[in-house]
Amino acid sequence: MIMLDLCSIRKIQSALKRFEDTLKDETGISFNDALCLCSIKRGIQEPGLIAQEMDLSPSRLTRILNVLEERKYITRKISEGDRRVISVQLTRQGDKLVTTYKCSEIELPEELAFTRTET
Repeated sequence: MIMLDLCSIRKIQSALKRFEDTLKDETGISFNDALCLCSIKRGIQEPGLIAQEMDLSPSRLTRILNVLEERKYITRKISEGDRRVISVQLTRQGDKLVTTYKCSEIELPEELAFTRTET
């Protein structure tokens, strides 16, 4: 198991906050909005599964999806076979945003490489 001391965890938290601030300034979306886009990019299209993966309540996810739809990053479609089922897809603009920010490749600060200890 790799463990980090509390000071290192604070550095990670600070790095993520800086990333979120930059993301918000450049795109107008939050870190959670971006993580939602990443989930959709990975093929998770059912809102319930997205909420489960992100550990969010369905109402919180609905607010995120509303923002993303207003900004034209996603579309929501009702299934023709079962009108109770909704799927979420990225638009070209949403796909471009995910690709630009490479959501799955946020790097930790370099100094953390030396603070890890094996247990």
